[in-house]
Amino acid sequence: MKKFIKILFFFLSFSSIAQERIPYSVYLVGDAGEDTIPGGALLLLKQELLAKPNSTVVFLGDNVYPSGLYKNNRVSTLHLESQLQILKEYKGQVYFIPGNHDWNAQGRKGLGMLKDQELYVKDYLRTNSVVSNKDKDTFLPIDGLPGPETLMLNDNIRIVIIDTQWFLHLYKKNYIGSKKQTKEVFYKRLDSILTYAKVNKEQVLITAHHPMFSNGQHSRSKQPFRFLLNYTPFQLFGLLGANRLYSEDMQQPTYKKMRKKMLTIFNKYDNITYVSGHDHNLQCFKESGKRYIVSGSGSKRSKLLKKKKFDSIFQDDSKIGFIKLEYSGNSTISTTVYRVGEQPKILEGY
Repeated sequence: MKKFIKILFFFLSFSSIAQERIPYSVYLVGDAGEDTIPGGALLLLKQELLAKPNSTVVFLGDNVYPSGLYKNNRVSTLHLESQLQILKEYKGQVYFIPGNHDWNAQGRKGLGMLKDQELYVKDYLRTNSVVSNKDKDTFLPIDGLPGPETLMLNDNIRIVIIDTQWFLHLYKKNYIGSKKQTKEVFYKRLDSILTYAKVNKEQVLITAHHPMFSNGQHSRSKQPFRFLLNYTPFQLFGLLGANRLYSEDMQQPTYKKMRKKMLTIFNKYDNITYVSGHDHNLQCFKESGKRYIVSGSGSKRSKLLKKKKFDSIFQDDSKIGFIKLEYSGNSTISTTVYRVGEQPKILEGY
């Protein structure tokens, strides 16, 4: 009897260890809303997702080009469905987050169009897919608020979802109490979430549309226009709408302020990875011991700057594609870059 109990204990222990070591994959794809049918990156992603149901996929914003979802326009809905339809047989978790184009390309109708997209995504996945979270929220943050939303992907991985366009949007947006109060609550909650995750030894994946570091087109200075629109009497034209042209660039004052506040919080922790889209290429950075990833070539490509503004581990603007993170327990075990027409590239030590 004792021998039987020992054998049983051995197999149960082995099963538990094996289960803990099963890698958990998180696929990250941004700016995938250009095509009306799935393009090369989405078809490659579909192949990966069906092979790895123990996973999550996050669409990092700009899900509908050129200017958000017009729900009564069939061509517009096809831009969104090009992504949704690859998920019909996928059994993992799915999250869509908004980008500036989903806010009516940072236009006046942004809030209403964002809410339409939220309802469209939730309804489509609920009725046309087998994704494991189809009866929960699949479009986050909810109600046109900035978040931060948080949930556990498994026992060790926490995802934090942020709508960075909320901070940059010049027109109507939802808030709680006031815009100032909403910002204050946001940053306090973000810091609290990260503190809790650190204490509980969780790995944190922060997902948003706008990058904190980038060598892409949105990191260009674009002077002297920015100076004229923000620091001279020509600011009047900026207030009348010209600022919309530059509001999505990292050197714009509002963007700089948001970035500084975010990084001040992030720099207190060593267990986070920040992932974004926005620039249409693939970039991986390491800064202050943290990983910053740009995965914005789901359907479009844009050139990287010849003169690098930030040192990077990897960057490529030649192909469309996406990035995968693999976790085992409470640590990352690999980062893989997928580019259409190329072999997957594993980034050693990243």
